[in-house]
Amino acid sequence: MKQSILFGKTTRSIPVDIKNPSNKYLYQGGFIRQIAAGRYAYLPLGFKTWNKVLNIIQEEMEKIGSQRVITPTLQPIEFWKTTNRDKAFGDLMMIVDDHHGSTFAIGGTAEAQMVELVKKFKPSYKDLPIIIHQISNKFRDEKRPRGGLLRLREFTMKDAYSFCKSEKEQLDVYYKFYKAYESICKRLDLKAIAVEADSGALGGKLCHEFMVLNDFGEDKIFVCDKCKYAANNERTEFIRNDVNSKDKMLSLKDVYQPANVDKIEQMSMFFKVPKNRILKDVLYKGNDNKYYVLIIRGDMDVNEIKLARELNIDFVEPASEEDLKKLGTIHGSVPVKGLKGVRFYGDLSLKTVKNFTGGYKREEKELEWQNTNLDRDFKVEKLIDVAEAKNGDLCGRCKKGKLQEKKAIEFGHVFNQELFYTKPHQAYFTDKDGKDKEIWMGAYGIGVDRAMATIVEIYHDEKGIVWPKQVAPFEIHLIVVGNNKKVYEQAEKIYNELKKNKADVLYDDRDVAPGVKFVDADIIGIPLRIVVSEKTLKKQSVELKKRDEKTLKIVKIKDILKNV
Repeated sequence: MKQSILFGKTTRSIPVDIKNPSNKYLYQGGFIRQIAAGRYAYLPLGFKTWNKVLNIIQEEMEKIGSQRVITPTLQPIEFWKTTNRDKAFGDLMMIVDDHHGSTFAIGGTAEAQMVELVKKFKPSYKDLPIIIHQISNKFRDEKRPRGGLLRLREFTMKDAYSFCKSEKEQLDVYYKFYKAYESICKRLDLKAIAVEADSGALGGKLCHEFMVLNDFGEDKIFVCDKCKYAANNERTEFIRNDVNSKDKMLSLKDVYQPANVDKIEQMSMFFKVPKNRILKDVLYKGNDNKYYVLIIRGDMDVNEIKLARELNIDFVEPASEEDLKKLGTIHGSVPVKGLKGVRFYGDLSLKTVKNFTGGYKREEKELEWQNTNLDRDFKVEKLIDVAEAKNGDLCGRCKKGKLQEKKAIEFGHVFNQELFYTKPHQAYFTDKDGKDKEIWMGAYGIGVDRAMATIVEIYHDEKGIVWPKQVAPFEIHLIVVGNNKKVYEQAEKIYNELKKNKADVLYDDRDVAPGVKFVDADIIGIPLRIVVSEKTLKKQSVELKKRDEKTLKIVKIKDILKNV
């Protein structure tokens, strides 16, 4: 393609809200343009790369026997209500009513729809496993889309689904996808770490996220430096350090605490005790409309996804002022007992401390407890693992190594959903004995747009993108320098010869300064650059330079094909 007619121009300026490298360089290079918040158009350069990423994913799906299908974007809302996924997704869902009075979810994922599709065929044990996938636009009403292609409201996803006759068969397919995702990452030159993760609103217990380490990543993961255990922050198991659990239990007493001392840091300074010896009590409301108080050590934070999983509900959120008022308390004074209609749980960290400060602040008398102890002074229904891990914590698996905190971008996610969808949807297969049995299910997703952005986050320098050759928009960037007619004629000959030999070439034939052409070439990031100039033509040669190398070499024109 000649660059003079290419739709989508490079630019030196960028909007002030663009921060991360992939958004910056894809914008500057003329790959994408934002249409609305969280919605982007792909220009020709961007589409070529996007399509190459998609094709690699498609090829690896075919290798494991997954068959491609297409299903409607508008899904009957009843599909979502069967498993209460409409409530689990909450505000992320986009819903529309048609003129006939029917309500549809605009597809954010397709588990329920795929179950209903497979169910129509009443499969027998001979038909299973069924492995299918689609590549289609998905819609999620993200509150804060950001990072360009990394967090979108409308995006393209490869979502695959497996339907099996037994738990063992389903696990076998699950790990086939696991291996396929490793292959996809390898082909895209992405070094991904498979971490244990939470399935969230998509259901199921076993799942792994494929994470690519990056400072602009939104996800926090932990990796053990001994056993290589790796988990998302929402799944990380760690050992709470012991504070003073062997100490003698002291008598409970009331102590003075001013009304304006209501935060952990303030309490630590006022009472002259470390934060890990202060009780933190947080009131939550679940999507089941029940209230929960979670009691934890003052130096730790509650991971709300962990908490929801332990409570076996979809999500929790901090209680509102209205909720607190309804229950007869306020922020900073939630007690460890005595609230009616509230269930009390404690983090495992409560076992590491004797003689806490806090737990029963009374605003009207400015009093607080000191020497508060679990079981003697307050009780909880259960001690559960809900605390956020921190860098350097002891690994919960090997109990020897230290956890290292890292930022990462989620590239893909595999879910073993067991009977989560098929049971409520009454999706059965007929077994050898002629009886109907529930189908075992898995789901597997990769965001094509995010995969493309992730590649740029890893492969760039201060000048622009450095595309791996397998996903670059073009293989070769041919640049002509100068206004000499003979130089242009020679460049045209080289361009036509390369095309004749099926090379994918972007030919910069524009009438602009050489400096502009070289800067643009660096931003666009095509792997190999060929420069034809009056200087090189005198030697019947051209300059060859790889985008990821600083040195260039002079090659005879007759030897170009052999060198490229």
